Amino acid sequence: MKVPAKRSMGSCDSDEKKYELVPPEGGWGYAVCVGLSVIFIAGTAHQPVFGFIYNDFLEELGVGTGAVTVVYGVFQVTVAIAGFTANIVLKRLSLRQVGLIGASVYTLASFLAIFVQSTTQLIITNGFLQGLGMGLLIPVSYTSFNSYFTKKKVLYLSLCKASIGFITMIYPLFIKYTMKEYGFRGTVAILCAISSHSIFGAIVLQPVQWHMVKRMKSCEKIVLIPPTPASEEDDSKFDFMGTNLINQNTRSAQNIYSKVHNNQQKDAGQLFIPKLAASRRLSIPVVLIPSDVKTDSKFNSNDKFYIENLYKAASITSLGNFVEPMPIIKNKEGKWQTVAEYLDLTLLKDLVYDNIIVGMALTFFADLTFFTLEPLFLDKNNLSRGEIANIIAIGGATDMVSRLLLGVFGQFFRMNSRYMFYAGALFTAIFRFVFVQFTTYLPLLILTAILGALRSLVHIAQPIVMAEHVPIERYPPAYGLYMLLAGAISLSVGPMIGFIRDYTGSYVIAFSLLAICNLCCVIPWTIEAIIVAVKRRKEHQQT
Repeated sequence: MKVPAKRSMGSCDSDEKKYELVPPEGGWGYAVCVGLSVIFIAGTAHQPVFGFIYNDFLEELGVGTGAVTVVYGVFQVTVAIAGFTANIVLKRLSLRQVGLIGASVYTLASFLAIFVQSTTQLIITNGFLQGLGMGLLIPVSYTSFNSYFTKKKVLYLSLCKASIGFITMIYPLFIKYTMKEYGFRGTVAILCAISSHSIFGAIVLQPVQWHMVKRMKSCEKIVLIPPTPASEEDDSKFDFMGTNLINQNTRSAQNIYSKVHNNQQKDAGQLFIPKLAASRRLSIPVVLIPSDVKTDSKFNSNDKFYIENLYKAASITSLGNFVEPMPIIKNKEGKWQTVAEYLDLTLLKDLVYDNIIVGMALTFFADLTFFTLEPLFLDKNNLSRGEIANIIAIGGATDMVSRLLLGVFGQFFRMNSRYMFYAGALFTAIFRFVFVQFTTYLPLLILTAILGALRSLVHIAQPIVMAEHVPIERYPPAYGLYMLLAGAISLSVGPMIGFIRDYTGSYVIAFSLLAICNLCCVIPWTIEAIIVAVKRRKEHQQT
């Protein structure tokens, strides 16, 4: 069977200019960057001073500041669950619609918080409802951002994060002023007005398809990958377009192209499709074979549904990097199979993805926990309040400056986000081990400044790492699963480290455990890199 070259399949005419639609790398993407910043400023900037805002109110209720940890815990759990379930909502609604729902819920929660009279009401408004709103907004805003940018993600996300960090730094002074001038209820009302801006942030999250730009594309001749046969015994029988290209040593489109080019096998079965080197990665459609008694288990390459999917795959002009062939899946019509497909749990079958989310979740948890416990550690070492304030301030300042510098570097260099995250996790672990060896002001000031700078690597790379691994249309469920795992780690590893610190009375042990969390990212990622390098070397030798 030969597949004819058709315009709809991306065939290229040497006498005619061809164009492809690509993300604007700017344009409306700038508005999306502003929207992302507004969403996070409105939703998260006040969290570090949450205890300061509600301290007097909680004392009036006679519950103490322990209720702050309960509210914050409910918020984190709800964010994790809502982020995971956002994928279900996105199957029926657009990114902007889900974002507007999340922003509306968050704003409603902020409005209701003005009238709270009890701890239970506070948990519902600031814990559950605000967590629900942010849980929907976070994956939506990151997905929208990643769809608008491919080459300049580090640059513009650095600028977004820097603006968020700057506002977060001045928030304590702002809250101090509003509490003095307008009191508790007035301050919460002002925060409600600020939270309502998340609606405007969600409005600008327009579909990227509205703003795609034309770009001339170069074409090269490659061979399409057929999906893996349904059973192993079909491997030897499968013959794609009359050429025996599928074998144990041919596993990717790049290898197939190399073999065809080297052997000069230029037959009519090859398709002209756009060059894939610098394009967005999308997944090739998966062929589903219903498992019923009427269906023959033998794979048939002439199957109408299979051919239709091949044409669909060939017509995608932005397949992106060469990827492994997608397998044919037997649909067993089971309840678990239905749930797995609906929630896109098949992502967990990708071991590289599993390695990414576990490493990122542990590192991010360690980062947040370290900077939460650091003031307590400094206070235990008998530093004055002024010295503690200076140390915390210098950490925030170097974090913000580093985010701006990364943005500048991102303008001139193509920076790999996973390398950035890896470097941040590795060097942060090293300097945390060094940090606990000192108890005096100057060394702790210098080390906190270094750790603040390294923190920017983790925070900027975190939303991009996943976008560079999974297809953009699977980013929401991929990020949702990450959020769910991060919430589970906060609920399990967090209390465990807190118990160990309370039991031993040592912050040194607690900070050392947080450094080990970073190493739980660094070591598996290093092992993965070694395996990939060895595999590529073997494939290169075989070609």
